[in-house]
Amino acid sequence: MILALILALVFVIVMVFFALENPLIVSVSFFGYAVEGSLAVFILAGMGVGVLIGLLLMIPGRIRSSLSNARNRKKIGTLEASLEEHKTKLAAMEKLAESASPPEFETAEEI
Repeated sequence: MILALILALVFVIVMVFFALENPLIVSVSFFGYAVEGSLAVFILAGMGVGVLIGLLLMIPGRIRSSLSNARNRKKIGTLEASLEEHKTKLAAMEKLAESASPPEFETAEEI
């Protein structure tokens, strides 16, 4: 997370330097509309639109991943509870087996 923030900060700094180095005024036509403005502003706007589209494309995958993680955490909780239940049953059975074991007989060598 911190690495992403550092990379974003570096990216913003580079883009600011780019904007300061390119004050050239250009004319841009888009679907019949002509607009004049700084080259840097148009490029920065294009970069912003690209970042926005990238984020919008990432959202479904992030939601799917989050739902899958929630299901897996719930399943892990259920399995852990089942494991504890089986452990207590096993301990009870071992205790019962120890108390009900037949007495040991003396062997011929001990006599």
